[in-house]
Amino acid sequence: MRGRWASRPRSSALPAALLEDGVAAITSPDTRWARRDIKSTALLANVLLKKLAADAGAFETIMLERGELTEGSSTTVHVISRGEIHTPPNGHQILPGTTRDVVGELAERVGIVSRSARVTEIELRAASEIWLAFSTRGVLPVTRLDGAPVGDGRPGPLFRRMHKAFLDYIRELSGTPDL
Repeated sequence: MRGRWASRPRSSALPAALLEDGVAAITSPDTRWARRDIKSTALLANVLLKKLAADAGAFETIMLERGELTEGSSTTVHVISRGEIHTPPNGHQILPGTTRDVVGELAERVGIVSRSARVTEIELRAASEIWLAFSTRGVLPVTRLDGAPVGDGRPGPLFRRMHKAFLDYIRELSGTPDL
């Protein structure tokens, strides 16, 4: 993977409590415009959705459209079911993410199946684990969704494997020159 990414994952350490306890997320209808794959400065809907999460005492708002997962207000959402990672496919409904791609490649490294496919709201709510991926922090576990526990309410075993792989990847890149 070295040299492939336009930007590197940042190594800013996550507070231990976030890794041990995970974070809460809420769901909301996706109210953004139709071409979400275009990175623009028109992020008012994302800002309002992030505030919705903060007002609810949550870290992130996970968006749904017509009964399917799109993404988080500032993250990519990975749903773990039956030992596999599921992430909605790139398209007009989501902004493609570099960290999302890193998670997919790291999953291959550590032997976790990762699929890009539609994720229904039912699958999201039944997930054994949910992760948020974002360039400023890497991967973070969601342990509560709309007030209900995700899985057993603790970061799961696949998250621990992915988090270790992510840290190893950052260490691997730390000795390489910037692109």
